[in-house]
Amino acid sequence: MIETTMKKVLSTYEDLASEYYDSIRHPTCANFREGSKHILRKSFERLPSKDCWLCEVGAGKSLMAELLVKDNVALDRLIITDSSASMLTHSKQWNNVGAYILTADATNLPFASRSLEIVVSSLGDPYNTHGLWKEIFRVLKPGGMFFFTTPAYEWAVSFRGTNSGEPFTLAEFELLDAKHVWVPSWIYSIDEQLEIIENEGFLVREVVNVLICDLKNGNLSPKLLSKDGPDKSIVTGYVLAKA
Repeated sequence: MIETTMKKVLSTYEDLASEYYDSIRHPTCANFREGSKHILRKSFERLPSKDCWLCEVGAGKSLMAELLVKDNVALDRLIITDSSASMLTHSKQWNNVGAYILTADATNLPFASRSLEIVVSSLGDPYNTHGLWKEIFRVLKPGGMFFFTTPAYEWAVSFRGTNSGEPFTLAEFELLDAKHVWVPSWIYSIDEQLEIIENEGFLVREVVNVLICDLKNGNLSPKLLSKDGPDKSIVTGYVLAKA
């Protein structure tokens, strides 16, 4: 059953890849990306050094490459991975300036244990399972950092419904050809997410929320409009360390 589900994930993201980053067609994705970028930028500004091996999992169009280039940091120690080869085509430009690009599942990375200093997952809800957390803990060196962002549970409750206290597990996309596809989207409350994180042995350094009012670029998706106003959380970020 698990194997069938994983094949479905890959095929649906292959279907999405050509239009996923179209901010007109999918403004919610663009808004979430901006919120995640806001969190990762601030987190990385506080790092004492960026001269280390860094892997971005489930990257698609790499946010870390954009941030590092903006800070004039070389990409020769950046590894960009995604389970979807089509999603990875959005990062192919970075291969020409030193980054390594690999098709790899975030729950089964081709790296030795304790080999990476920093791992980043931007909007990692499609693979936010126990397998992810076990794998990231495995590949990180002691003292290594994991930066993880996800659509906020507060937003999911507002847009997708109450879900009877259970985690949200699916997201729906309408494609240009009017086809509807469903992809995994594991979104937990902060308390539930922290329990998963801490059970795998991570130390929680910081939990950060980006609000609707923090978004400055482009059009706001109708799916983010809230009767509660602009102070609703839309992206949550976790700054974690391996002891």
